Amino acid sequence: MPMPDAVPAPSAASLAGRLAEIERDLDAGRYRPGPWQALLTELRSRPRTERVALAQGISRVSDKLHAREPKRRISFAAGVLAELVFTILGAALLAWGVRHHLGWPAVLVAIIWTMTLQPLVKILVGALIGVRYSYAYLMGVEPRFKMRYGTYIAAPRGARILFHLSGAVGSPLGSWLPIPFLAPDLHAARIFCWVLFGVNVLINVVPFFIALAGRRRLGPIRLSLGSAASAAQEIREARG
Repeated sequence: MPMPDAVPAPSAASLAGRLAEIERDLDAGRYRPGPWQALLTELRSRPRTERVALAQGISRVSDKLHAREPKRRISFAAGVLAELVFTILGAALLAWGVRHHLGWPAVLVAIIWTMTLQPLVKILVGALIGVRYSYAYLMGVEPRFKMRYGTYIAAPRGARILFHLSGAVGSPLGSWLPIPFLAPDLHAARIFCWVLFGVNVLINVVPFFIALAGRRRLGPIRLSLGSAASAAQEIREARG
């Protein structure tokens, strides 16, 4: 029996054409979900020269897609500054609590650092591998950061995996860091921090292994939205 012909890989020109078509549909208000994710899946495995060539367009289209949902934007620098300020205030509060032998400041600091260290660690690692950000936006009162997606796509596969794994480190680290400073007799505060640490670990480990097994959702949650699941997706694609 004759073997079916292999489906040829898309050319760089066809990928650029598909990107341009998605942008035209966005500008005309007729885009529907599907083509963007399909394009990104193909691009992640293409030669780096092609990914670099399309990086600027990828970032532009990604920002347009993100802008379809109204969000309160602030500058990237302002968002980072806010995270740094709360991280430093947390350190000052923890030092005050240690000086006065109090447990509740450590509890509050664990919550604050759980939120602030996740983006700060990821942004730092991103800066080292060339991933940049377009702007920050507010999710409630907490800053979130819009990645300049073309810079991520242009990075080597290993760097992209490292980038996402770094996003899974910050929250557990933030909830654990106050523990060594707590006196042994501050049992309630120590237990709270350990429980928060365990929850943060599970929030990252469970989606990682589910995504590594090839599943895209955990109930109503789209796993690709999380750092751990995105790292698993990149690893799965790298294994073929």
